[in-house]
Amino acid sequence: MRLLRQIRLLLVAELRQEIRSFEVVLTSAFFSLVMLALFALSLGAIPASAQVAAAPGALWLSVAFVGGLTLTRVFDRERESDTLRALLVAPVDRLAIYFAKAAIALLVLLIATAVLVPGLVVVFPAAAPMAERPLFTAALVVLGCVGYVAVGTLFAAGLATGSGKNVLLSLILHPLTTPVLMFNLVATRALLEAHPGADAYLGRMAAVDVILVGLGAWLFEPVLVGGGGSQRRAAARPGRGA
Repeated sequence: MRLLRQIRLLLVAELRQEIRSFEVVLTSAFFSLVMLALFALSLGAIPASAQVAAAPGALWLSVAFVGGLTLTRVFDRERESDTLRALLVAPVDRLAIYFAKAAIALLVLLIATAVLVPGLVVVFPAAAPMAERPLFTAALVVLGCVGYVAVGTLFAAGLATGSGKNVLLSLILHPLTTPVLMFNLVATRALLEAHPGADAYLGRMAAVDVILVGLGAWLFEPVLVGGGGSQRRAAARPGRGA
């Protein structure tokens, strides 16, 4: 119960900060619209048979880019105000920090997919099964985004210090999340092709999410403390030199 209370308090604080500016939400939504416009101009006229393959790729490629944009901002407030060390010494469970940060990133990503999915159905008529099975599509998108965020939040924590770490996160995030995105793509294509085993993909995605979230929660504290430790050592060097 203590952990849940801490997660709730941290999540409420994150939401209040985001509501004040809507910076990340608006940026992600606008970027999603730009991606939809690009896909409409470049792939809108392809045959229906090709759209079945193109629509899942367009969806999860957009999620990858929007997710990367979101995750680079997850620890920005702590980095800009130099409060990461204060966060580390606060009487808060590290798991609460992980789940709160992951939840806010997931929320932003789901808002972006709420723009992407209807747009893709309009751009690609072959993607109509996503509209015909809204509950399945919603579960597919949520499970896919959970796996992506579970991995991304972990590495965002490890690279939370330093002015150039956002660039480094963008470079390493996409290769590391590619297996998750490819699995999501295959599941989405199974939906569009009305594959008889499409429902089974949800169970497999849930199992993968449990593994990824468990690994992320297990590794988060050493990764975050290691990042905070490097920040403290960097700050201490000028003092020793003096």
